[in-house]
Amino acid sequence: MKINLWRSLPHEDAPFFRILHIIVAALILAQIINSNFTEREAIDGHSLETVITWLHIVSGLGLIVLGAVMLAWMFSQRGFSWYFAWLRADFRAIRQDLLTLAKGRLPEAQSGGIAATIQGLGVVSLLAVAIIGGLWFAVYNSQGASSTLAHSLLHWHKFLTTFIEIYFYAHGAMGILHIFLEGYHRYSAGK
Repeated sequence: MKINLWRSLPHEDAPFFRILHIIVAALILAQIINSNFTEREAIDGHSLETVITWLHIVSGLGLIVLGAVMLAWMFSQRGFSWYFAWLRADFRAIRQDLLTLAKGRLPEAQSGGIAATIQGLGVVSLLAVAIIGGLWFAVYNSQGASSTLAHSLLHWHKFLTTFIEIYFYAHGAMGILHIFLEGYHRYSAGK
């Protein structure tokens, strides 16, 4: 079962990216959970909230590094246009994927397609949220909590986090659906 589940996970041909993807997903889930227990006033304290807040800050800074590594690896493997063809107003692959979905089939990953577009937007969004959180931390430490810039950065960090949460759950649900459908197709082919 363990081996079959491992084989069902995406990016079988790229073990580095698969592990990086799992680590980033686990850190994002931890960030979503522990964000409910963080307090900016706890940064200088000695409580459980202080530990949770610092865990959130340190893992958030780690996500900046891991997100940048992920984006760099993605670009080195497939290039910018694979993920961001829509920036050149090239929607052919998205249209093709939608037609495939309309026929009740999952489209294959392709340059400029739905999967590539969603992956590119997800990693850029992750980096935006993490970088804004890191900037908030830097401004908070240099100018204090009453700084207008710190307040604005924290607002944007929280606001954009909403989209990361939606992306995380939707991407995870689609990934699980994909794993089950792939398993179903393999099972059906073996009968």
